[in-house]
Amino acid sequence: MTPTVREIWNVLSKWAPPELSESWDNIGLQVGDPDAPVQRLMVALDATENVLDAAFERKAQMILTHHPLLFRPVSSFDISKQIPRLLAGFLRKKIALAAAHTNLDSTIGGVSDILAIALGLSDVKPLSTYETNPPSVGLGRIGNLPYGCKLSEIMIKVSSMLRNPGLSVVGHPEQMITRVALCGGSGSDLWPMAVNEDADLFLSAEIKHHIAREAEQMGKAIIDAGHFYTEWPVVPVMAEYMKQQASDEGWDLKVDIFDDERSPFGLWINKNVETGEFVPGTRPLLSINTSLFPTRSKN
Repeated sequence: MTPTVREIWNVLSKWAPPELSESWDNIGLQVGDPDAPVQRLMVALDATENVLDAAFERKAQMILTHHPLLFRPVSSFDISKQIPRLLAGFLRKKIALAAAHTNLDSTIGGVSDILAIALGLSDVKPLSTYETNPPSVGLGRIGNLPYGCKLSEIMIKVSSMLRNPGLSVVGHPEQMITRVALCGGSGSDLWPMAVNEDADLFLSAEIKHHIAREAEQMGKAIIDAGHFYTEWPVVPVMAEYMKQQASDEGWDLKVDIFDDERSPFGLWINKNVETGEFVPGTRPLLSINTSLFPTRSKN
């Protein structure tokens, strides 16, 4: 049986319910026919021209991303501009696009849970919750390492597992860390919750200057590992989830990962006054222990 765009979204919604999304977010179908059949699905972090071209080459009828393409209002359909041009490409190539964003951030086994499991945290709970949601879902996570370790050891592990060659770090490499708060993607808004939970370390991305300075003065550690790097690990998990659900539903559906997605940021390393080295955005690992990551069962 061949699923439709709508059926694929409905199955993903069992894991990442739309009601978990933030009020400002724009999740769900971005472009396409909800009743169109889908025999091949591509999963990526962002909807870009490279992703669209790859999906078209592999004859995919739908792309599933974490980040919405339509995040801000489009005032005109001028195809000389990036978003309208990309939308026109989706329509021309008859490829649907859907996005699971903050609902996938908050849900069990989502973006931040993946990081927590990769770090080996225990007693994990959300940093931010809503009264209307179960206590196990919410933005960010806080948990404990199995034993205290130096900040430098965590820096090495994070850099290695996310393949990010350049971390921005607040704290001394020798300071001991036992309690870790984290948030995949932009996490500055969760810093007060991390402090309230007595975290020794906050792992996230796009940390604001005044927060970094506050952490420095408090003797807390921060690792800013980049938006792309802290969120991309959810991509293979989404793909694995959709493969399992397709099998459970008896669907004839192939699921691909766009495996050439890279951070838009490179890293300029200034070796001395006259010379330096540019390290382009790296490609993440596809085998980041996806078997360890929990997903919501069909039931």
